[in-house]
Amino acid sequence: MAKKHKCPECPAGEKWAVPYADFLSLLLALFIALWAISETNPAKVEALKTEFVKIFDYTTTQAVKTESENTEKHAGASRTPSDEVEALKRLTLSQQETIRKLKAALDQSENQIALNLPSRVEFAKNSAQIVSADVQDYLKRMAQLSLSLPPQAKIEIRGFTDNSDTALRSFELGYERAKAVMNFFIEGGVSVEKLSIKSYGFNEPLLNHSPSDLANNRVEIYFKVDIDDNNAQKSVLELIQRAN
Repeated sequence: MAKKHKCPECPAGEKWAVPYADFLSLLLALFIALWAISETNPAKVEALKTEFVKIFDYTTTQAVKTESENTEKHAGASRTPSDEVEALKRLTLSQQETIRKLKAALDQSENQIALNLPSRVEFAKNSAQIVSADVQDYLKRMAQLSLSLPPQAKIEIRGFTDNSDTALRSFELGYERAKAVMNFFIEGGVSVEKLSIKSYGFNEPLLNHSPSDLANNRVEIYFKVDIDDNNAQKSVLELIQRAN
């Protein structure tokens, strides 16, 4: 009987199956969530469309162009099974950031929806000082834009850290960072009643903790409005678009 030969183009074992299944599960859950939202609140779908553009940071035209360029560049080149496995691994790692941003876009609490400002304010390790002139100008502009928000819209500022210190110190540092950002809004004329701050310490990191993961040392700004207040949601979305 003829000896059965293995396919030279397929990865050995099932290393690719788990990340591929996870990716399909994520897509299915996302589509179900979008369908449910579209049935109950069309305004929120528009909000998510705006978030998706910022999450993936390119348009369909750009994506098609890039894919075409890559195809021409690598025409005739063959990919090994190990290349395919590594590509799938990188895909699952990139999903972590995408999932976090999708979660922010759907961050609901009781009757509210929180829309995350895509740009983050990052800090040096173990510091709560905002020394970058660009970041300072950005926060001043955000404070000015926030003056146009309706009274019912609230601003929540969340502070985060890496895990290089104790839980208590990380919580305190996250609070100090959020407070430093809040001061820009207060100095810009935003009412204190509209503002709140939270510290998450080293919880909810953007990246796996390591000495080089400075992106975990950050502050995120959320705008919270009633889930049924379409006018307030529109005002927040316009602010986010103008800020970026």
